[in-house]
Amino acid sequence: MKGKHTVAMLCDLLGVSRSDYYKWQSRAVSARQREDAILAARIAKSHRESRGNYGAPHIVEDLRAEGIRTGRRRCTRLMKDLGIRGRKKHRRNPRTTDSRHDQPVAPNLLASVEKPTAADQVWVTDITLPGSSLFSVD
Repeated sequence: MKGKHTVAMLCDLLGVSRSDYYKWQSRAVSARQREDAILAARIAKSHRESRGNYGAPHIVEDLRAEGIRTGRRRCTRLMKDLGIRGRKKHRRNPRTTDSRHDQPVAPNLLASVEKPTAADQVWVTDITLPGSSLFSVD
């Protein structure tokens, strides 16, 4: 924008004085910005080493193991600035059946009942629901 417009006009639009603009432009990088740059490089390295899996909590754990003191929120902010994020883990499917046991298998009582000829003669329910009976025969 500075090429198309004068500094004076831009400063007026933004509500800052020209002297403040030139002070800001010539100001040295702060110690915090330097630390953030070094920390960001280390965060990116840790993220790469994890093949993109680690998020901020795990990266902070890695940094602390190396003796670098930082907080999770600062790490999160720097990761956001770098545009990196950890991979989400897939939700596990619940395992409802454990076939590897030495318990006796329940007999199939439905096989001993005559084939139903009309509706509501045989009822079956899911055994995984607490408090439910296996089946009822009318």
